Amino acid sequence: MRTPLKVADIFQKLSRALTVPVTGKIRLGWEDCRNYRLIARIIEENGGAAIAVHGRTQEQGYSGKANWDAIAEVKQAARIPVIGNGDVKTVADIEKMKRYTGCDAVMIGRAAVGNPWIFARLDRGQVSAEVLRQMVHQHLRRNQAFYGEHKGFILFRKHAPSYLKFQNMPRALRTSIISQVDAGNFLSLLDAYYTAL
Repeated sequence: MRTPLKVADIFQKLSRALTVPVTGKIRLGWEDCRNYRLIARIIEENGGAAIAVHGRTQEQGYSGKANWDAIAEVKQAARIPVIGNGDVKTVADIEKMKRYTGCDAVMIGRAAVGNPWIFARLDRGQVSAEVLRQMVHQHLRRNQAFYGEHKGFILFRKHAPSYLKFQNMPRALRTSIISQVDAGNFLSLLDAYYTAL
């Protein structure tokens, strides 16, 4: 975002060369250079089909509060669809952001980790323990099918805490389940816990 001419060049070349829509996702810029309005206009003028706006600066990372007013500014100025992003953690937040900013769609990132049901408009508290257990099994199986049995399980373990952190599971049990080095033992401990509920 510090090189607007490069953004223009990239979008111009991609939108001419590709038959699929070319979209962009931006932040607000930097604390010393909040140029999101300029970059959004450049994306639109150079063939961008839509733009997602994360309502935080580079320095903010994922901290602080997302600036929904900035997303609304881009939406008011743009003729292409604008996708809002930032601080959407619940189903209610989806509609709240759309109403507040006027954005055409909402992008959900970290809130979907451990709660893929948000895309079905379900908050985590609405998901039964059995549905959660089945999702953990399915996610693990798909990881293993894609990456191989061992690597798939190792890579899956980084997702397991997100699935299990909201449960009333005792911390020691949660730690024991997550630290398993064998997928079979992991699932056995998990299933035993859910069977006992």
